Amino acid sequence: MQVKKFEAPTLQEALDTIKRELGPEAIILQTKQNRRGFGLMSKGSVEVTAAVSGRSLDKKTQVEKRLPDAYTQKVNALPANKQADIYESYLEKRIEKENVQLSSTNQNYNNQKKRTAVRYADIEDDENTVAAESTVSEETIPRFAVPSRIDSAMESYSNSKSEGNSALREEIENLKRLVEELKANISRDRNKPDFLDSDSPFAATDALQEAYEVLLHSGVEKRFAVQIMRETARNLNIEARADRESVLDAIADRLLKQTEIKNFFENTSVNNLVLHAFIGASGVGKTTLLAKLATHSARNRNEKMGVIRVQIGADEGVDSLSVFSKALHVPYRVVASAEELQVAIQDMSQCNRIFIDTPSVSLRDQNATQRLSNILSVAPQIKKHLVLSCTTRDFENQEQARVYSQLKPESILFSRMDETFSFGSVYSISSRLRLPVSIFSTGKKVTGDWEAATAERLAASILNIL
Repeated sequence: MQVKKFEAPTLQEALDTIKRELGPEAIILQTKQNRRGFGLMSKGSVEVTAAVSGRSLDKKTQVEKRLPDAYTQKVNALPANKQADIYESYLEKRIEKENVQLSSTNQNYNNQKKRTAVRYADIEDDENTVAAESTVSEETIPRFAVPSRIDSAMESYSNSKSEGNSALREEIENLKRLVEELKANISRDRNKPDFLDSDSPFAATDALQEAYEVLLHSGVEKRFAVQIMRETARNLNIEARADRESVLDAIADRLLKQTEIKNFFENTSVNNLVLHAFIGASGVGKTTLLAKLATHSARNRNEKMGVIRVQIGADEGVDSLSVFSKALHVPYRVVASAEELQVAIQDMSQCNRIFIDTPSVSLRDQNATQRLSNILSVAPQIKKHLVLSCTTRDFENQEQARVYSQLKPESILFSRMDETFSFGSVYSISSRLRLPVSIFSTGKKVTGDWEAATAERLAASILNIL
């Protein structure tokens, strides 16, 4: 048996090539769509794996050697079933002729030559074909007679039912069984969940499938959910894969290990001065979250703190931070340039922490983003925190993260955690940006409604095991 792969721009072209090279009895074992470019046109292609028995291929080769080119082209243009019938008919004639030749080996040369001529005439299916004369030399007699009217011969061959020998039938049955096994394997691979390795010998259990759906329903991006489930499935034995609690415990352990947390109030600054800049899009609760953390710094941690607001456009009207700063009796400045920010920081050098509120910039305004980056770069020690809302769609959060990543934030603060059930987006965005999570904001009260982020809180929220 010969197995060969064929690649062509379309399935029909591949099948035509298989029929031309392997013959009409070739069996299709597998088809695969390739995404990579084909040839110079950079288009997709189809890869087809086909098999043919040695007997079938030899039959095709022997017949094509004896057909004139004009007839070969007509035969190749026929449907595969008719083409196979023609090849089989020629094979039967060859066997019949060889049997006649073997039975006449004890006769003299002239009689042998005459009988050959008679049998050659008998082989002719077309009654209008002129029989070869007995005086024709053996070298001029073809091994297979070619009908003078190929169309009538093809019609006759296509209507006839030829019988293959037992070896051929057995080989065809073996090939059919092979095809059925391949189909079963392909169907099994297609039904295999994304989170199982393609070479995994184990099927997905109800516990694994349920946990996978929980991750997706909680907002975990599919590619991260697949990674979590694959690692979980690899590390569990057969019994644990079927136990819901064991699966959830393994996933929770994975989330705890992979979620990076950063303490917002850690003091790593020289001279005991820490600067926090809050960056983010409009409507994410950036200013409110700043006020919450500043209040905690002043009242609960007894730290000296100041507030600075960066303004790069026209005055936005009511300055809520000015009212807030007066209520806390803390220094407050509004700056519009890098130089003004540097002076304001120097004026507040006696503070323990300075909270810097930044304006929201359009995701499409590269100039505004660059200007804000230039202003904040005057003090390299500023810790930049990206504020994202859990109620914002994943795509928009990803776009915000992409734009504000130019400012090189060092942690993410999530607001409005109490307004959503899709806590998986927190894990997905943190994993995508490879940034730690610092704060979970859960309400609008300035004096509370926030908490330091923990991996335990996030894992419990994603798996709904609070």
